[in-house]
Amino acid sequence: MRPEIQALRAVAIGCVLLYHFWPAALPAGFVGVDVFFVVSGFLITGLLLRDAERHDRVRLTAFYMRRIRRILPAAMVVLTACAVATLVFVPRAEWPPFLQQTLSSALYVENWHLARDSLIPASADLESTPVQHFWSLSVEEQFYLVWPILIIGALWLAARTGRRRSQVLAAVLVVTTVASFVHGTLLTLQDHNLAYFSTLARGWEFGVGGLLALLPAIEGDRLRRTRAVAGWAGLAAIAFAALAFTDGDRFPGTIALLPVLGTAAIIVSGMPRAALSLAPVAALPLVQWFGGISYSLYLWHWPIIMFTPYITGRPSQAPVMVLLLVLSIAVADASKRWIEDPFRRPAGTTAPEAGARSGRMRRIAVASAAAVSVLVLLTSGVAGYAVE
Repeated sequence: MRPEIQALRAVAIGCVLLYHFWPAALPAGFVGVDVFFVVSGFLITGLLLRDAERHDRVRLTAFYMRRIRRILPAAMVVLTACAVATLVFVPRAEWPPFLQQTLSSALYVENWHLARDSLIPASADLESTPVQHFWSLSVEEQFYLVWPILIIGALWLAARTGRRRSQVLAAVLVVTTVASFVHGTLLTLQDHNLAYFSTLARGWEFGVGGLLALLPAIEGDRLRRTRAVAGWAGLAAIAFAALAFTDGDRFPGTIALLPVLGTAAIIVSGMPRAALSLAPVAALPLVQWFGGISYSLYLWHWPIIMFTPYITGRPSQAPVMVLLLVLSIAVADASKRWIEDPFRRPAGTTAPEAGARSGRMRRIAVASAAAVSVLVLLTSGVAGYAVE
């Protein structure tokens, strides 16, 4: 666990929450997603490189199983809840977009679903659905599919050419990141909606995080003052982007560099022991806890916002929004405790005599999550397309 990473997650989800609950307070809080992308690129690349160092290869099966345990259970519970809530509370005439997007989210192609809709004049306004926020999770899942293959290819190329792994990896990741950035910049000028949802146009943000994983760690008190300043500068860059980016037509494009590089600065800064360091703030228990529930909070808060007017029969006013925020945090904490943690807990964390039973329970849990996924797909696909 790196405290600055948890703190970045807290910053990211905080931006998204303010943007979704009170858009006027943070007009561009959507940049929190960019923070998540950089963090994911950094963590996943580091995980893959450590795996390659230990085993002299990237173990794809082990990697994907970790990703499944980390992401799928909570996501499938949320999607199932959304499908049921749609059938119970939403008028039948509104089922098609809700349930079709639930299907796309379960398949982790929601970003391309929205990108397609943005190109259709009648659907270009992209009216919100309870699962629309799964677009960013879809981008991440697609990254998880492609990025390990890219790293395996770089390692193979290093072995064939006799060059150092670090040099080849750096070259491959730089070329990939720059190519994605150029593509995203040009695509933003042509169609900012398509660029916003496109995995190819967003890949460079993960790439920046991946390149950070190649840098040697700055340990101890080396450059502590410089690192302390870099941390605050990074936080200021993210905050400025969230407050100042009011022209959505220019995003992501080059202006996405600000939150991305701000996130990178905080990661590089780490937790230096200096008078002006972010470390004491980042290490606060409340910040760490908030970062810890960020995934579940991201999953649950939007459906709670979206379904409430259907349940109450009226728009949610400011006092109700405060209550919904509290409810979202409470549900997220429960989801983290009772869904996320049991699935992701590594084998061996229980008593030795319980190891076999723990393994069986994990296999049952994964199979149950897969069954829920199939149920969501069938319910959403049949009901959504049949009604249309």
